[in-house]
Amino acid sequence: MDNKSIAAVFYEAADLMEINGDDSFRIRSYRRAAEALEGHSRQVSELCDDTKQLLEIPGIGKGMAANIQELTRTGKLKLHQELLSRYTPSMLELFKIQGLGPKTIALIWSAFQVGDLAGVENLAKEGKLRTLPRMSEKSEQKVLKAIEDYRRISGRFLIDEADRTAEKLREHLRDYKGIDAITPAGSLRRGRETVGDLDVLITGPACDDDTKRAALIDEVSRFPGVNQILAKGGNKISFKLRSGLQVDVRTLSPNSYGAGLQYFTGSANAP
Repeated sequence: MDNKSIAAVFYEAADLMEINGDDSFRIRSYRRAAEALEGHSRQVSELCDDTKQLLEIPGIGKGMAANIQELTRTGKLKLHQELLSRYTPSMLELFKIQGLGPKTIALIWSAFQVGDLAGVENLAKEGKLRTLPRMSEKSEQKVLKAIEDYRRISGRFLIDEADRTAEKLREHLRDYKGIDAITPAGSLRRGRETVGDLDVLITGPACDDDTKRAALIDEVSRFPGVNQILAKGGNKISFKLRSGLQVDVRTLSPNSYGAGLQYFTGSANAP
């Protein structure tokens, strides 16, 4: 298993542990480990025979090192499998619905054994969610509205999420030498309510020649959260995050940056 596959299992385990009401410190340890693996320069599968090397990775303790070794050896993690058998993979989609936190999702599962989007929508339409603790008719209607919004923008992402991703990318490259600016373009720069993908332009001396650009693009590919590299080479890298958001990053020399920013931002009427 590669780093991204192991990280995905850790992220899912953390989400399911939240539903299960597990210790918050333990949940955070799984998320920290996933983030560390996503940004690590080496494949941890190459290090599994040496526990000491695994422990040198920030965020990886003895327990998490053992989990990595188990995943690499068997392709599965016992805790993850137990939680999936107790709940259902479709429950993870419910985290994307505003107003449905882990405690509410757990309450719905406990009361109705429902763990999917369509099932929760039906419960709300039937007036059953309001029978749960801390739920009311008003909160039930909010859940229905949130599901409607989620379906409407399926494949698109709220501008706040795109903005947070752009800021995280800036932080990821904060100490990288030779970068003058990291600027969002496209729908985010135009201020649209939702975006289909995130366009980011990078400029500076690190973009001046093929060797420097290749090194910079390699560093971008280690951005935590990358789930799939779609294209990589030349002055561009495109990837999908765990959330499904596609990010297109282009590196431009300073003398072509202004024209590039205008081109990739487009007009105010562009989608």
